[in-house]
Order: sequence, then C-alpha cells, then structure tokens
Amino acid sequence: MADLTIGTMPNDHFVDKRRGRGSGGASVVAESANMTSVSALKARLTALAPSSYTAARMNTMTVNDLIYALRVASADSAGIK
Repeated sequence: MADLTIGTMPNDHFVDKRRGRGSGGASVVAESANMTSVSALKARLTALAPSSYTAARMNTMTVNDLIYALRVASADSAGIK
C-alpha cells in the first residue's frame, strides 16, 4: 500500500511535545533521515526488527503506519502526539 504513495513524504509535519511553545531550530526527531522515502522506511524497520517487520507485513502498511512503527521502534517515541 505504501509503495503506491503519490506525492511527497510527510516527514516534516510532526508535532513534538518535548519542544514546547515557540521553540525553533532543528528537528528533534532523530529518524528524520530515514523517513525520506518508503524504501528508506522499510529498510530501517527491517534493520531494527526483522522478525516483526517482514516484507509481507510492511506491504500491507500505509506510509503513516510505517512512520509510526519506526518512531515506536526507535528512540523517537517520547514525543509522539
């Protein structure tokens, strides 16, 4: 499903609760470089948890599912809103 995505990846549209009000600067999301394409998302998830995220399972996931799974599997889960 995510392989059929048309348009750009939504990697800069996160709300990070840890940043507070009015803060600027670089993104706190450490995995933002791995969210540039669907293939990058799938490669990173496979590297983090190959038994949980098989190719068959990731083929049924949407882009938002892949992004959420990556943020939960990595250290970026603290700021998910």
